[in-house]
Amino acid sequence: MMNRNKFEYFLNAIHYCLWLGDIKFGDLVWTLLSPIPKYLFTKEYKKRYFERLAKDQKKLDKFFYDKEDGYRIGWANHWYGYFYSGYPCFFSFLLAGFALRELGNLSNVLKLAISAIPIGLCYIPAYKAVFTKDRYLKYFEQFEKEDEHWHRKWKRITFAFCIGSLVVTILGILAAFAIVMI
Repeated sequence: MMNRNKFEYFLNAIHYCLWLGDIKFGDLVWTLLSPIPKYLFTKEYKKRYFERLAKDQKKLDKFFYDKEDGYRIGWANHWYGYFYSGYPCFFSFLLAGFALRELGNLSNVLKLAISAIPIGLCYIPAYKAVFTKDRYLKYFEQFEKEDEHWHRKWKRITFAFCIGSLVVTILGILAAFAIVMI
């Protein structure tokens, strides 16, 4: 039971930091684009734009920052799945390499199935740990109370997790090519 809790905590902390990172990225983009109305809009249009912006700010905040179905959480979910899947992807490429070497030319559907099965099977516990019954919302509440030291630590861990996923995926591709060429 303790290992499951550590696994769940780890994955939810990764998901939380990806969410924070996406918010930061979105805010950076918004900051970079914010001079556009100031310098490119006519005086009349600028006035209407800023009036509408102030009026619709709550709706915009809900659209972007809602933790259950906002734009930012959607992207965090996407990146979480992408980076988590990079690790089982290594095994998918190994299986695909062996299948191509031993079974010869396979149909695209069979290649996709061989590649998708390990990723799908490994993603089930990750999905359950974060998304079943919206567990991540409880963890988000807990993580928001943590101090700056905790946040810095987990941002570094998340960065390493993401880089590790990319490295493992590339190693899987290289291993698959090596297996096929042997």
